[in-house]
Amino acid sequence: MINLTEYTDMSQLQLDKPTIQSYGVALSEKLTTDFFSSKDVIKGEEIVRFTDIEQLNFFILMNLFDRWKEEINRLKSPYFNYEEEEVSLALKSFVNKVSRHIAVRKEFFKPLVQKAIVDTLTYLISPVEFIEQEFGKIDQLSKSDLADKQKFFKLYKDTITLWFEKIEQSSKEFFSAKEIIDLYKASAPRQHTVQYSDPVVDKFNQLLKLNIAVAASQQANVDRLYKITPAETASVNETPLPAGSEQPVTKIPENRISQQFSKPALTLNEELRQGSTVGTSIAERLSKSKIEDIKSSIPLNLKFLFINVLFDGKVIEYNEALAHIEECSDFETAQQVLIEKYSKKNKWDMHTEEKNEFFQIIERKFY
Repeated sequence: MINLTEYTDMSQLQLDKPTIQSYGVALSEKLTTDFFSSKDVIKGEEIVRFTDIEQLNFFILMNLFDRWKEEINRLKSPYFNYEEEEVSLALKSFVNKVSRHIAVRKEFFKPLVQKAIVDTLTYLISPVEFIEQEFGKIDQLSKSDLADKQKFFKLYKDTITLWFEKIEQSSKEFFSAKEIIDLYKASAPRQHTVQYSDPVVDKFNQLLKLNIAVAASQQANVDRLYKITPAETASVNETPLPAGSEQPVTKIPENRISQQFSKPALTLNEELRQGSTVGTSIAERLSKSKIEDIKSSIPLNLKFLFINVLFDGKVIEYNEALAHIEECSDFETAQQVLIEKYSKKNKWDMHTEEKNEFFQIIERKFY
């Protein structure tokens, strides 16, 4: 069984979008809450050093400038010629001046941070996939627009430098999404792995642990961000057999074969369910004792799951729901509040295990 909680320095990380999205929700909430507890806005120079992860900080800036460019383009009226040199220079001067006075409030900054966390982890673990998702939806980009992007990439500098050299050396002035991605692939190493001991992973762990254990009920639909230990991967240094020789074969009794295959193979979901306490969910273990404070009693892994599945990724709404529950006098009232205020809004499937586990935990507040 793959151990999802005990990582070694040689563990290799694999990209899992649902888990990383959950992590992005939680970490962005933590980082922005900490920063804006004493400030109303964050400025440009503060974003550059927002965390100890340089790539994360610069992806926040990249996302900010991408959104700003979209807004600038929406400002352009169809009744005026923005290509006229005088107008073009005036607009460029305005853009440059405004860019030196960045000031973002929490409600606008948090989505930038959340996306940048996901972007950074995706780029760290699977650079090609990040480039495909970042540039795959565009019609085309000019050489100068691409050049503006280079300053935001801080990881894998050798590959980035080679990539932009290929772009610069091209005689083309505009590039399609496919051309941009193909040039990157031609510049990137063929194989890419990230160990759990990677310095960037370590910095993320210092902010919030990355080895998130998602409840097994969600596992049937997603591939986890999990470790692959050297023992679980095939050896690439096997000694080849001499020419003409055959691999010795150990005959296995037929009854052993039939026994082996008569049992249906366990999915990772089922293996997790057969963990240290067979058939006992976290919610069931919690149900053995009364809960005084619901928010502090819900484990971090279940918190991520509930936020994603029941509250559509909205941390504020999740916290609001728990606050409402704390004000209720009995379980029936709490149940009614959740159903009327949140289940219809977020289209809960009332038969899912996530909903049942959530209600089991809440029930212990009142019994």
